[in-house]
Amino acid sequence: MKKLLPIRIKLTLWYVLFLGVILFAFSILIYMILSAQLHSETDSSLRIVSSQLLANIEIVQNYPVFKKSVEMDSLTNRLLAEGFAVRLINNSGSIVEGFGPFGILKASIDLADREFSSVSTSVGVWRIFTLQIGQWGWIQVGKSLSSVRVALFRLSRLMMLIGPTIIILAVVGGFYLAKKSLEPVERITLLAEEISVEKLNKRLNLALPDDELGHLASTFDGMLERLEESVKKQRQFTSDAAHELRTPLAAIRSIVDVTLHRDRSSEEYVSALSRIQREIERLSGLIDDLLIITRLENTLPKREFAVFSVSALIWEVLETMMVLAKEKNIEIETDLQENVEIAGDRKHLSRAVFNLVDNAIKYTPENGKIRIVARLSESNERIEIIVEDNGIGIQLEDMERIFDRFYRVDRARSQTRGTGLGLSIAKEIVKAHGGVISVKSSPGKGSTFKVSLPSKIRKL
Repeated sequence: MKKLLPIRIKLTLWYVLFLGVILFAFSILIYMILSAQLHSETDSSLRIVSSQLLANIEIVQNYPVFKKSVEMDSLTNRLLAEGFAVRLINNSGSIVEGFGPFGILKASIDLADREFSSVSTSVGVWRIFTLQIGQWGWIQVGKSLSSVRVALFRLSRLMMLIGPTIIILAVVGGFYLAKKSLEPVERITLLAEEISVEKLNKRLNLALPDDELGHLASTFDGMLERLEESVKKQRQFTSDAAHELRTPLAAIRSIVDVTLHRDRSSEEYVSALSRIQREIERLSGLIDDLLIITRLENTLPKREFAVFSVSALIWEVLETMMVLAKEKNIEIETDLQENVEIAGDRKHLSRAVFNLVDNAIKYTPENGKIRIVARLSESNERIEIIVEDNGIGIQLEDMERIFDRFYRVDRARSQTRGTGLGLSIAKEIVKAHGGVISVKSSPGKGSTFKVSLPSKIRKL
């Protein structure tokens, strides 16, 4: 497998490359701006000097000549000191007079074709400004661009010195910042390598600002917390399932061992087989419940949803549960709103209601009362199914665990029938339909289970 560069090096290289491009473009821009500014100042100075000289020119015998005056002498001395070259050309192209190093400039009338022109000479490039003097000739003012070239050269050398320095600092600083920024990711990686089923209690606990990396670290810690909780529940579930499966199997083995210990009558064999059959049915029911929970964890397929009446569903459940209620002389009162329909898996919702009613019957004493309500919520957006009893109630410390798998309020599992999965299955079914289930209870007074389901499913 090809070894790739670490992310921090990639980030540093990209950062330096981007900065280098910006610096190069900025340097070119500064160079161009300064060059244009210096040339513009040179052109402006040539225009100003030409205007000053034009005021000191007179026409003698159809030739332009400079006036002989103190002002002209002073102007001449100043322009010579500043490095200007000036000459007057007649209309035939001959030089009439001038001052400064104008001799290095070619005396050509072609120079008059443009106002400004740059001319290469033996001592460098000169900038020439040509201005026509009526019909008598031209005045040309020139100045060497050596000072401009020197300034631009110094700027280039300064940029060539500063640019690499900035790049080197950017490499060092960029690598440091990238490494510092990616430290949480490295810690997450190291922790992820250490994590196993036995070490899910570890956390990053990084004090980071609320940015992308901080959110990543907190999300990772949250994931570990959920994973640890899930593994704990899975282990508890496995332990409880093994215990529940072992109980009927141990009972069957005990019955078989006792029965085979000596010869029995046919009636004793029938009794033993009947007890074995009951244990097998219990075992089969437990396995079915476990399969239901496993399927619900993978969510219900929407294609199995259908629209049906809530009241009809509850009456179907009550027809089955009435026998158990009559055994304890429990009165079941109903308050079912008509014409309330729901979209869902009828078989599973029937199982959820069955489990709630069955739970109410189990924990309601003889001659007790159970009330079942089905209605639309005040907003008409949800369907509420309420199962209320006046049974033994639930202690406060048990309220948070009654929906856990295999959990029972009465610690002695043999006191009540069932597998301890009824409420857990009901919760998973309701959750799979986008609903919630809640409970309120007072010890010694009874419990109220409330199921809230959406009245409409967007897509069946």
